[in-house]
Amino acid sequence: MKYLTLLILILISKFITAQQVIGPIGANAWSVGGNSVAEKNVFSVNNNMAATADLNSFNIGIYNQTPFAIKQLNTINASVIIPSKLLNIGFSVNNFGYEKFNQQNLSIGISKKLNNNFNLGITLNYLTINVYGQENTGALTGSVSTFYKINKNIQLGVLLFNPIESKYNINGYGNVNTFGRIGAKYQLSKSVFLIGEIDKTIQYEAILRGGINYAIHPKFNLSLGFANNPNIITCGFNAKVKQIDITFATSIHETLGLTPHIGLVFYGK
Repeated sequence: MKYLTLLILILISKFITAQQVIGPIGANAWSVGGNSVAEKNVFSVNNNMAATADLNSFNIGIYNQTPFAIKQLNTINASVIIPSKLLNIGFSVNNFGYEKFNQQNLSIGISKKLNNNFNLGITLNYLTINVYGQENTGALTGSVSTFYKINKNIQLGVLLFNPIESKYNINGYGNVNTFGRIGAKYQLSKSVFLIGEIDKTIQYEAILRGGINYAIHPKFNLSLGFANNPNIITCGFNAKVKQIDITFATSIHETLGLTPHIGLVFYGK
């Protein structure tokens, strides 16, 4: 029975996403439909390293999602940004699954402001897959990203993950997913921004994402979003308490139901 349960969970995990540990990370992202590449926060270590060049303080972020309230499909992430005058350094640990089936993504990245409007980022990633009763496998890859501010109201983000098309060291696991994301954020007013993104993985249909965020108070925001392939609707809120950001979000899958997301970000002085 335990092997049947394991098989079912593996199949479900592949159904909901083929890239659980390299998908959009952060409750902020999932409050606006999974849009991540055109935003800048500590979770950009995972989503667009280039954007972290605009962060000027030490940041720690912790993020958790539990798809459809199934604990065996739990994802938890810890990300850190260390700024410096020369460049910013980021670290991230991402874990999906449970003791009998899990995936990890360990990453380290650097970002640099090339001028007032343009940033460049590079990450190195080590991905692992661990299945109970089988030999574990891993792969080394990376990503390149850019972040460009067209003006004070519009910013663009671009990410290319695994451009070298790395493979897992056990042939049966195949290639690491190669994907690209391009997105834009438009500050419509002091209180409202719109955000959109195209996410394309080789051999899969493109995902279109969109979202809106409304700051009803300088320390409290509400968000709505959507995405397709599969169709989901998302919503969430963000609250700032001194040097801590707290974000709760929910994504609603068209057939499988609710996924809660929570994120905490701690800011250094």
